[in-house]
Amino acid sequence: MDGLRKAGTTHHLPRGLLTRAWLRSLENYDEGARADLDEAWEIAERGPMRLHMADIHLYRARLFHGVKPCPWKSPQEDLATAERLINECGYHRRDGELADAKQAILGLKHSA
Repeated sequence: MDGLRKAGTTHHLPRGLLTRAWLRSLENYDEGARADLDEAWEIAERGPMRLHMADIHLYRARLFHGVKPCPWKSPQEDLATAERLINECGYHRRDGELADAKQAILGLKHSA
């Protein structure tokens, strides 16, 4: 992250923060993962970087769906917002990840 910050490539920071949030979640460091997701959101919202915003909603839902209380409104709301952004932006490269997240969180089956 330091390298991205020093390079001044703000548009790459959300992707780096998402990757680190995933790693921190795997290491059971939820506080760090949440901080990374919140920072990524602040950057993406300011951009506006709607594709990053969709990714952040997907990550929040996937990484925190079992955490009580949920740090944000709810994993279900994050999934719904991610789906809306994906459709509005034509960001269909995330359709598979969205379907996978829905199956994991909501118990919905993939539609082929």
